[in-house]
Amino acid sequence: MNILISFLIALLMGLGIGGGGLFIIFLTQWLNFDQITAQGTNLAFFFLCALASLFVHVKKRKIYPVQVIVMIIFGVIGSYIFSHYANMIDPEIPKKVLGGVLIVGATMTFVSLFSKNKNKN
Repeated sequence: MNILISFLIALLMGLGIGGGGLFIIFLTQWLNFDQITAQGTNLAFFFLCALASLFVHVKKRKIYPVQVIVMIIFGVIGSYIFSHYANMIDPEIPKKVLGGVLIVGATMTFVSLFSKNKNKN
């Protein structure tokens, strides 16, 4: 069952629907991971999904080297800084922040969906 759920979440991630948030919820609520471990696992899972899609983007020539280098530099710096401080904060804070981000993201998605449909009429 866990493999099936993971596959479905990976499918959603590949479609850009926001499977990462669902994966963290699955890890914390279904498999009882702590929040920090769930977020790290989600990053590793996302990395593998992104690596698989990289081949398609390279083939279609949609990779911009300067942007990739900038993202890598800031990603490494940010990962180092936040991994250092991650164990110093209350584990409830990342849960609340993630919940807030999911609510805001879902709200923005619904608003844009309805505004696009309204403009078509």
